[in-house]
Amino acid sequence: MRPSAYEFAHEAVPDCANPRASARARAKLAGRDAVFLVGDAATPPVGEQLFDAVLVRHVLWTLPDPGRVLRHWRGLLRPGGRLVLVEGVWGTVSPVGIPADRLTALLAPLARDISLERLSDDARLWGREVDDERYAVVAVV
Repeated sequence: MRPSAYEFAHEAVPDCANPRASARARAKLAGRDAVFLVGDAATPPVGEQLFDAVLVRHVLWTLPDPGRVLRHWRGLLRPGGRLVLVEGVWGTVSPVGIPADRLTALLAPLARDISLERLSDDARLWGREVDDERYAVVAVV
């Protein structure tokens, strides 16, 4: 079993508007030092609070203005903080997602260092072989 991000988080602040996903997240966070919020992922309801990292998995591509969202998430980080984004492009007939080159271009003016790791070739991550583009980006601000 792979460890989840929750296992490494000192203070996790999940943000989810899906009731079933929220229930699963609450169960994973049971007994942890965490605040649970329900809200818009593009503008999490965290007030003026700043974070060491913002971790987002398969969300950015669904939002109408990824550049604006990335600028907002960057504003949630302390100096030296990290945006950790797991994204991709799924499907071959009508692909959906955000290509890695587009995401890294959007991050370039926001970060001092960007690293990209291709994840498609590791079947262990997905439970099977995949042909689509899957990757993780870490942007240090």
